[in-house]
Amino acid sequence: PTPPSVARPTATPSPAATTTAAPATPTGTAAAEHALLRPPRALYPDADPAQCPPALGNAWLLVAEGVHGSATLAEQAERLLDNMLRALCLHQHPQVHLCTLELAPSGPAGAGVDAALADAVAQLAPAVVLVMGRAAVRHCLGRSEPLGQLRGQSFTLAGVPAVVTFDAPVLLRSPGLKPAAWEDLCRARALAAATA
Repeated sequence: PTPPSVARPTATPSPAATTTAAPATPTGTAAAEHALLRPPRALYPDADPAQCPPALGNAWLLVAEGVHGSATLAEQAERLLDNMLRALCLHQHPQVHLCTLELAPSGPAGAGVDAALADAVAQLAPAVVLVMGRAAVRHCLGRSEPLGQLRGQSFTLAGVPAVVTFDAPVLLRSPGLKPAAWEDLCRARALAAATA
C-alpha cells in the first residue's frame, strides 16, 4: 500500500475511458480562492458495527463544499445526501465521515487542503474517498475540467481510490443528473468492496 502523501493525485483511465486528461492547474477566480478543509465529521456515529455489511469496507470519506444560501437549501441538500448514502446502506456504517470544504474569495488557492486531507486519510484509513462537486475536485484533485469529463476516471488521494461525482446542491438543481451520480456511488461501493 502507498503511504499517505500530500502530493497531488494521479489520474489513470478507467477501462471505459479512452484518453486521460492532463492535470489541470486551477486558473482565473479559482486561483484566488482560499480553501479550508474542516475536520472529518461522522455521519452515522450510532450505527452498530455488527450490522454493517462487510462489503462496504473499513471506512468512507466524503469531501464536499459547504452549502451556502438559505437554511432550507442546506436542509434539502443534507436530506438528499442522506438518502443517497442510505441507498448504499452506508447508514449502517459507523465509519462514514464528511469533510466540508469552505471557500473564501481571497487567499492562496488550496491553502492547507492537501495536508488536512492527508491527515484525514491517515486518521480514518478509508476504503474509498468520494469527491463531490467542482470545488472539491478543484482543491483536492487539482483538476478544473467539467465533472462530466472526470467522472469514471480512476484517481487516488493519499494512496486511496477516489471517485468523482456531483454534489447534492447540483443534483437538487438538475435532477436529471441523479442517475449518473448513482452510477458513481455504485462504483465507489465496488471499490470499497474490493478492499474489504
